[in-house]
Amino acid sequence: MISTDVNLITAVDVSDSITRHEEWLQYTGLARGVVDPHFLSLVDKGLTQRIGFMAFTWSSGGQVRVIVPWAEVADREDAAEVAAQLSTAPRIDRAHYVGHDQAPDAAEQPVSLSAGGRTDVSQAVAIASRFARSAPFQGRRTIINILSNGADNIGSEPNLQRDEAIRQGATINGVVFGGRRDLPAYFEQNVIGGPGAFLMTVHDPADLPEALERKFWHDLLAASTALGKDGSGASSWQ
Repeated sequence: MISTDVNLITAVDVSDSITRHEEWLQYTGLARGVVDPHFLSLVDKGLTQRIGFMAFTWSSGGQVRVIVPWAEVADREDAAEVAAQLSTAPRIDRAHYVGHDQAPDAAEQPVSLSAGGRTDVSQAVAIASRFARSAPFQGRRTIINILSNGADNIGSEPNLQRDEAIRQGATINGVVFGGRRDLPAYFEQNVIGGPGAFLMTVHDPADLPEALERKFWHDLLAASTALGKDGSGASSWQ
């Protein structure tokens, strides 16, 4: 099995409250982030000089779609291939969503994992943890990014899934955006956690591309700091 410095999993919120423009803003920022020179420089300075990368969308009703299958990122060419998949990811059909009157896309429909039309952050964390366990790369660290503009409003709070993911060795970081003033505190208390965990807050969704352009290298910096603090591999990044 190929070894990596980090296995990086990103869960993109495309639930009912997300507009198509906000969906596009998330994809655009993530595509920029994976080819960001600072990010690739940190990858190159790692012990293995590679990371594992995958991304999926999660939405109302627990629907999930893998938009970037597990991929090895070791150089700009690898990163460009991942960015292309993010940029061309099929948009979710919102024809049945309340408050969205756009025509449906022709893309294939995501697979439904549960019933309902809610924001299920806990399931997003659980699905990310499942992908972490099945990763084809042996990562020295696992980082899960949860993007969202809302709190969990179905089933149990996500702190139980978060705690289980941490027990399995993952760090969960968050990106929250939009007008909910209570959302940063909610994510800090219930979603993020693990060594080096941090939350990025974007008040205006229009700023998402710029914020997400910096996201992945902040993930690696936080992971390298955590490696040094716990004594399990301070040499992972030089």
